[in-house]
Amino acid sequence: MKISARKIKQRIKFLNNFQKITKSVSLISAIRFRKSFLTIKRIILNVFYLMDVFYQLANRYPQIINYLTLERIKIKTKEKNLLIIVVNSDRGLAGAFDQLIFKKTEELIQKLESQNILIGVLGRKGVNYFSKKFNLLFSYKNFENFLPENLARELFNYLNQLIKQGRINEIYFIRSNLTPVGFLVEELKIFPYDVETIKNLIDKIKPRMKEWESLVHQDILKISEDYIFEPNIKTVLLTILANVFYLILYTLILESQASLELTRTITMKKASNNAQEIKNKTILEYNKIRQQKITEELIDLLRT
Repeated sequence: MKISARKIKQRIKFLNNFQKITKSVSLISAIRFRKSFLTIKRIILNVFYLMDVFYQLANRYPQIINYLTLERIKIKTKEKNLLIIVVNSDRGLAGAFDQLIFKKTEELIQKLESQNILIGVLGRKGVNYFSKKFNLLFSYKNFENFLPENLARELFNYLNQLIKQGRINEIYFIRSNLTPVGFLVEELKIFPYDVETIKNLIDKIKPRMKEWESLVHQDILKISEDYIFEPNIKTVLLTILANVFYLILYTLILESQASLELTRTITMKKASNNAQEIKNKTILEYNKIRQQKITEELIDLLRT
C-alpha cells in the first residue's frame, strides 16, 4: 500500500516529538540516579560510624552483649508469619525491570510455600500485578514521587508496629542492586536481626560496583572516657541498632530507585536511538516520494 507524502511527514514529526520525550525522561532519570547514588554512599558511611560506636561500646561493656537480644525478636505468635516487601516502579519505561522483580518474588513465594506469607508492595506496577493474586498487607502507589527518606521512616515505623504486635516473624526484601552492567534482582532477609546479621546486611547492601569495593568499615572513633548513659547502656546499644536498621531500609529503597532510574536512562536512550534510525529511513522514503513527484511533474510539463 502506497503511503502519501503527507502521512510520512506526520510520522517524521511524531518521531521528533518521541525523541524529545525520551531524551527528557533519560536526562531526568540520570539526574535522579546520580542524586540517589551519592546519598547511598553518605548513608553507608553513617552506618559505618554508628556501628563503630556500637562495637567500641560493646567492647567496653562486654557483659551487655550477652543480654542484647531485641525484645521484638522474643515476641511469639501462634503461627509463623513472613512478610515479603517488593519494590518496583510506578510508570514502567524501564525495560524488563518490573518483570524480573515479579519473577524473583514469585520464586521466593514458591520456596516459602508452606509458610503464612504476607505481601507489601512499593510501586504502582507491583500493586496492580500482585493485588490480582494476593491480599496485600500494605501498598504505596506513588513510590517514585515519595521522598525516599520519608518513605523509609514511615515503613520503618509501620514494620516496628507489626513486629511489636506479633503479626510478623520474618521480613524479606525483594530489591534491585546496582552492578557494572545495570542491576541485579536479589532477595534479602532483613528480620529478625542481631549484631551479626546486621553486619552481614551492611556488606550486602553495598552496590556491586568496583568503586564500592574500597568502601569498608574502619575504626574512625576512639572512646577513651567514661560516660553516663541514659537511661542505660543496653537501651543506647539497642537504639543504635534500631537506627542502623532504619538506615538499611533507607538504603534498600534508594538502591531500588537508583537501579530503576539507571535502567530507565539506558532504556530511553535506546528508544531514542531506535527512533532516530526509523526517522532516517522515513526521511529517505519521504525524499524518494518527493523526488518521484517532482519527476512526474517534469514529465507532464514536457508532454504539454
